[in-house]
Order: sequence, then C-alpha cells, then structure tokens
Amino acid sequence: MLKTAIKVQGKIESFPIAQKDTCDRFIIPDKLYGRENEVKTLLQAFERVCLGATEMMLVAGFSGIGKTVVVNEVHKPIVRQQGYFIKGKYDQLQRNIPLSAFVQAFQDLIKQLLAESDAQILQWKNKILEALGENGQALVEVLPELEKIIGLQPPVPELSGTSAQNRFNLLFQKFIKVFANNAHPLVIFLDDLQWADSASLKLI
Repeated sequence: MLKTAIKVQGKIESFPIAQKDTCDRFIIPDKLYGRENEVKTLLQAFERVCLGATEMMLVAGFSGIGKTVVVNEVHKPIVRQQGYFIKGKYDQLQRNIPLSAFVQAFQDLIKQLLAESDAQILQWKNKILEALGENGQALVEVLPELEKIIGLQPPVPELSGTSAQNRFNLLFQKFIKVFANNAHPLVIFLDDLQWADSASLKLI
C-alpha cells in the first residue's frame, strides 16, 4: 500500500497506525476474573486489621484454581496503606526444614526494611533490640539477615528441646509485634500450608 501511494501520488498521506498489528506471542493477561467476592473478603479482613484486629484467614480449594493469585491481589492495597505484605511457601520436599516459610517471609521483610532510609533502619534496630533484649542471637541463628539491622549480638545460653523451642516462639512473637501495628499493618502469607512442619504449626 505504501509503495503504491509513493509511486502514484509521490507522497504518503497521514493514516491511523497499528490497526492490524498482531503480537507474535500468546500472552495471557494477569487480570483476575470471577474472584471479586473472595478478594473483597480478604480486603475487608485487612481493613479490620488496620483498625487493630488480629486475624487469620484460610484460603482453601483444589490445586491450580488460583488461590495464590487471589491472595496476591491484596498486595497493592496493603502497600498503599503503608503495610507490609510478606510471603513464604512450604515445600513438600523440604518438610524436614523447620519454619521454612516463616524464614522466607521474614527474609522478605528484612529486605524491605534495608531498602528504607538510614534513619528508619536505626529506628527498627532500636525497636527490635528493645523487644528481644539480650536474646537477639537466638533469632539471628534462624534469620542471619537480621544481623544487618541489629548488628552483632552476644551469645545466648544454650537450651535443649522444648525449652529452646519455647524461647524461640516467645521471641518470635515479640519480633512480629514490632512490625504489626496500626501505623503499618503486617500481612504474612504462608502458601501451601498443607506441607507445614510441626514447629510452624505450633508457632501459628
């Protein structure tokens, strides 16, 4: 067409472009369809959390129906509210690793904190140390990245069995409370909970 126009008229008139363009790849859009009620339910729960509530939501269904995608839909509204959305995923082949999804989730949180300003990081350091006292090393052993925020910590007394687990659970709860408040709500998404280890279930 363009070659003919040049030969006949000596010029090409203005015309609307991209009228018949086609993509060379098949791309499925990321938009979520037919899950408006489920997303609305999750967002309503988040709104209650913003007002000071503590909630646990369980999303159930057959494999592959889009449970993870539904939960991920609430990520942007949470960030807009200055909240933290962190996630970890349990793996059927790693059930022997205690707290694996919790560790993934809080590694994600630490990365977010380290992206903040030096003044904010210092505030987090002070809040975390205030919550953990002299037991920070007990968490650093499970979350080595935490040392980048709170620095080197003194060793903690060695405990065995149930005592060590109870100390860790208590410290971890205090650690979580540092981040979970009205100013910046915390959402922890644990995927594939059916593969969770016993230590994770006790902590939950």
